[in-house]
Amino acid sequence: MAEEKIVRATEEDLPVIGEMFADCKEYLESRGILQWDEKYPNHEYFENAMQGEELFVLKKGEATIGVMVLDEWQTPEWEAAQWTETDGKPLILHSFCVDPSAQGGGYGSRMLQFAEDFAKENGYSALCLDTYSGNESAVRFYKKRDYDITGEVIMKGKPEGHELYVCFEKLF
Repeated sequence: MAEEKIVRATEEDLPVIGEMFADCKEYLESRGILQWDEKYPNHEYFENAMQGEELFVLKKGEATIGVMVLDEWQTPEWEAAQWTETDGKPLILHSFCVDPSAQGGGYGSRMLQFAEDFAKENGYSALCLDTYSGNESAVRFYKKRDYDITGEVIMKGKPEGHELYVCFEKLF
């Protein structure tokens, strides 16, 4: 059985990450979910996250099967959400993806647990994220893992009918 590990991404991971997100985007679109587009996430976004040591990959053996960005950046649209006031700052989860061919194998849960542990170990008060409201699988995924809904926000620049996003948080 191939070893699984979550590590910071390197330059060599970027082409595979691009391919995986193209596959995920195609998979989501086949289900009527227009969550990602050519503007976000793109190669430049991932390259910047990698250079900032904020881009993480889940490897199973030599294969990259999951990606996520962990940083402190919050989109301005999040101001409309009802985040819980805490003494510390939140860690933000962006661009969370498991290769469609590996979905259902528990990899998303392992990656989310890694993000929570990373947040706690680095002194963050919460892990916050959003997902497109029409991505019912993702909404269920976060609810099942005890994330609280803090509101819904309209994301500017998304296709008409696909602008409503659900905000989630888990406090530590």
